[in-house]
Amino acid sequence: MTSGITYRHEQSRQFAAYMLALPRQDFRPLRSAFDPAGIPHLLPRIVLRDLSFDGGYRYRLAGTELDSYFGQDVTGKTLAAGVGERAAGPLQTTFDRMMAQPCGLRCIMDITDHAARVALIESVAFPFAGVSPPQQIAHIAILDRPAYLAVDNATTSGKCYEMQGIDLGAGVADFSDLFW
Repeated sequence: MTSGITYRHEQSRQFAAYMLALPRQDFRPLRSAFDPAGIPHLLPRIVLRDLSFDGGYRYRLAGTELDSYFGQDVTGKTLAAGVGERAAGPLQTTFDRMMAQPCGLRCIMDITDHAARVALIESVAFPFAGVSPPQQIAHIAILDRPAYLAVDNATTSGKCYEMQGIDLGAGVADFSDLFW
C-alpha cells in the first residue's frame, strides 16, 4: 500500500506503517482501532484535526513537541491559527479532497517563524472512520531545523515542495493543482 511513497523521515515511515495496518471502514482507518500506546514515541508530533460544522478544520490536539513549533497551543483553534492564512486555503482544499476520496497524504513543506527563519517538515496525514465529527490525524516530522528557530515564536507554513497521495484502497485524490 505504500508503494511509490518515499518517506524522508523514519518516524514518517513508522507512522504510515502503523496507520496502514489498522482495520478500516470505508477505506479509512478506524478511530476506535487507534491505540496511542502502539506508537508512544510518535505522540509528541501527532496532530488531530476535526472537520467543523462550518466546513473548516479545527485542531483537536497537537503533541507537546509541536506546540513549540506552532508557537502556541492550537487546541480548539482554526487551521489558519496553526499554519497561517496563506497556507490555510490550499490546505483546507487538500484536506477536503483527502476526506472525500479517502486517501492518506504525505507532503514536504517549510515553516517560517516571524523572524523569517525557515525549517523543513514532512507531514503524513490520514482520515479516520467511525468518529463524529469527521477527523484526521497527522504526524509532523521536522527534517531540518536551524538551531536558532525559537520555540516560542509562532510559525506559519510557507511553501509546499512535494505532495503524494497514499492509496488506502480507493485510489488517491488529485492534488496536482495545490502547491503553494
